[in-house]
Amino acid sequence: MNRFCAAAAASLLTFSLAAPAWACMPPPYHTDFRKHPADVYAGERKAVDFASDPAGAQLSDADKQRIRVEAAQGPNFAGAYRIVEVRCGENCMKVLVVSLATGKIHRVPVEGQVWVMHRINSKFLVIRPKTGDTRAVKLFVFDGEQFRPASAES
Repeated sequence: MNRFCAAAAASLLTFSLAAPAWACMPPPYHTDFRKHPADVYAGERKAVDFASDPAGAQLSDADKQRIRVEAAQGPNFAGAYRIVEVRCGENCMKVLVVSLATGKIHRVPVEGQVWVMHRINSKFLVIRPKTGDTRAVKLFVFDGEQFRPASAES
């Protein structure tokens, strides 16, 4: 084996050993969840107010019942909210945010086939398309009424 082949083999071996570590690295925004903390709500839970959002008012009875059941499980986002995904067609999904304190429904400003990443103790929300296009990732901070666009440095 000549020097060139040996160097190429060593480089390939180094890259193949490091590749799994690179694949497991967290996305650049993983620390932003801690930058936007939220206290977990422990008060009385209100009934879901489907009339508070046009999308909520148009849901089928089966979807409304599913949202009620999910809301009864408690908060999973920003301390006092429950994120619920509702199908609106073959390639469409609405992400609804139900306030457990008021029952009011808020809608995330993105629709389509998406993954939603959130934490119970953070107001930071990451939405990425299921296509895997990392350039289309949307970052938001929820202030209790609306979603403000955020950046990874927020």
